[in-house]
Amino acid sequence: MQQNKKFLRVLCSLLAAALAAWCTVLLCRWVGYDLQERLGNTPSYEIINDDYSQIIDIPAEGLTQAMPLKAGQPFYGVRFKFSTHGQLYKSGMTMVEAYNEAGEQILFAAGNFLNIWDDTFTEFTCNEAYIPDHDETLTIRLYNESAWDGPLGVWASEGEVSGMPLSVTDGDTLNATMAMQRVSDFTGSWPAALAARLQKPLAAAVFIAVLLAMLHAPLYLFVPAVGLALGVTFTYVTPALVAPDEYTHLAAAYELASTWSGQTAADEDGNLLLRECDAAHFGTKTGDIGVLAYKNEAIAETSEPGSPDVLTTHSEVKAGQGSGSYLAQALGIRLARAQGKNFYTMLLYGRLANLILYLLLAALAVWLAPTSLRGLLACVALLPMPLQLAASLSPDAAVLGLVFSFTALCLRLRGEKAVWWQKILLIVLGGLTAPGKAIYLPVILLCLLIPAENLTYDGNPTVKFLGEELPGGCCIHAATLVLAFCFWLAANLNAVAYAARDMNTTVLVTAAAAAAVLLVLALAAYLKLHKRPKVFFWCKVAFAAVLVVGAVGGVYAVSHMGGGLDPDQLTMTYPNGDSIWTFSFGYICRNIPATVKLLLRTLPEQGALWLQGLLGTTLGEPIVYRIDVSWLLGVGLLLAVLAAALPRQDEPALLGRRSKAGTAGICLCVVLAVLAAALNWTPINYQTLFGLQGRYLLPILPLALLLVKSSKKLVLRGDVSHAAALCTSTLTMLTLLQGFGLYAAWQPAS
Repeated sequence: MQQNKKFLRVLCSLLAAALAAWCTVLLCRWVGYDLQERLGNTPSYEIINDDYSQIIDIPAEGLTQAMPLKAGQPFYGVRFKFSTHGQLYKSGMTMVEAYNEAGEQILFAAGNFLNIWDDTFTEFTCNEAYIPDHDETLTIRLYNESAWDGPLGVWASEGEVSGMPLSVTDGDTLNATMAMQRVSDFTGSWPAALAARLQKPLAAAVFIAVLLAMLHAPLYLFVPAVGLALGVTFTYVTPALVAPDEYTHLAAAYELASTWSGQTAADEDGNLLLRECDAAHFGTKTGDIGVLAYKNEAIAETSEPGSPDVLTTHSEVKAGQGSGSYLAQALGIRLARAQGKNFYTMLLYGRLANLILYLLLAALAVWLAPTSLRGLLACVALLPMPLQLAASLSPDAAVLGLVFSFTALCLRLRGEKAVWWQKILLIVLGGLTAPGKAIYLPVILLCLLIPAENLTYDGNPTVKFLGEELPGGCCIHAATLVLAFCFWLAANLNAVAYAARDMNTTVLVTAAAAAAVLLVLALAAYLKLHKRPKVFFWCKVAFAAVLVVGAVGGVYAVSHMGGGLDPDQLTMTYPNGDSIWTFSFGYICRNIPATVKLLLRTLPEQGALWLQGLLGTTLGEPIVYRIDVSWLLGVGLLLAVLAAALPRQDEPALLGRRSKAGTAGICLCVVLAVLAAALNWTPINYQTLFGLQGRYLLPILPLALLLVKSSKKLVLRGDVSHAAALCTSTLTMLTLLQGFGLYAAWQPAS
């Protein structure tokens, strides 16, 4: 009986998963149909002759027009401006043929009274481009296949444009040139074809998600399986170099791959050396979007040649860009270059390597987490934003995975005694997490939530420090914190020095030394007096008073320390009007009211965008392109992660009062660090923060949700972790589909 129930459950799960996958395929087809209706068969053109001085009626013999075409220029057809002399014709057909210099026909198209109107351009196109390998002159014939109700004319110039004679076919020249445009690109049936590419990975993602959720498979298997399918879709949906700062990350990963190959990565001017096939694609700006960008990328993936891994071409891209770890991305790029792949395949390899690393770390985080937190971490890991970052060249994906894993391990060890490998992993994860991004250093303090007894080695239960017996686990705490801080300092010292560039170095070093001494004294006082409640209480009061006085005195001192910018310096700007000065630490200290006002203006103006960036409902690089999906998807994602964060009725609280205060303090420190970093690149003449994005807060999202889970103000009767993970995956899939449509339909502001 039990076997029959199990078989029936598996069968129902398979049927439900297959039905969901079929619905996903239908949804992809609808997206393709809708885009084809709106964007299909649309030309992009270049003006060849813009002189509309006279109307020349098409004779019975037809007209022949010469048109120059440069090497490498695609030719999809031509556009002519016709004239029916103010009449509405109800019959007639005109043919257009184009021939190259070898006499080969490259265009054969027709127009009739349904699409040829008075004083209107009509295009004559083909689906496949003709691209010459040398400069040549095309011959274009225009003739009436069937008679019109009256004379049909074309607009032309009075006088021949050099190299572009117009003549009666097999007759005399007319000393004129037709007003015409070259169709330089054409969407054709590409919108539907591009949408069809999303069917397999999205259907696979939905099939796996539904199947594993209904079978209640372990979430540490759910995350990498579903995340891989969704992440692969993101590599298709996100156009080349359109992910946040991807052109910078490409340069950094490419340079590292060149170093691994044993070649010189940069020339004597500090510019990157590239393979010949990569040179045309490297730049210093975000890539293009739109259906034609998708189309050209898809064609280049299969038709553009690669080249050997030999750096022969100089570029204008500077070496030494980027910050963070590019090991996975560089490995993928190195593998593609070793196989002689072209640029777009190389970019795909780098993206996939980054995605795999992120999914491995995310799966590790879910596996390490306490059972009650696995659903929460799974939902956060499968949000659109972390998957978008992972499916690009961004090093933030590895940082997210490391922070999630470190957080999960710390929370797991709160409730169980650590074995030897967990202690080593805690120290290693702390050391790897801290240097990843300077603003996430406070997260390392999570290790202090682990009771020292849970980290103690049975053979050496205590250690002596300042004459006091301490649990041996304190050594693990100390090792984690010291190693993380040393690695953080080595990786970020230059960035900190730059941020404090206009402050007195001696004063800063003295303040840091005083803070270290105060910390040691506070620790010594705690060890000596924590067992004497009354004395310890007054020591805490005294310590708090010292902190308050020190904080107030420090703020007063730094705000009156002199120096700063003179009036002439304040007016110095770049050509675009931005001040050349930013909110450095010194400027902030000297102008605290101005800084506070800037932050207060920023919150109502950018707060909603931060939430979108946190969840991933704004795609790409929002500073360059605003690709915002429906707010309904954002609400759904928010509800899904909140559902995963709600505790069960019978579930004990994970954090006590002090632990919750410490966790909230860590979150606050990270938020302040993010604000300080954003201020540091905001020009002083701005009224709001520049460049602060919600994705910077992703590493502490699990901690914020943990506080919700620990409050127990609202509880659930049962476990909804698999349902929440399924909802998150489904909403991420819908975000991908709508995002693809928005990318494809994007038009520059006129």
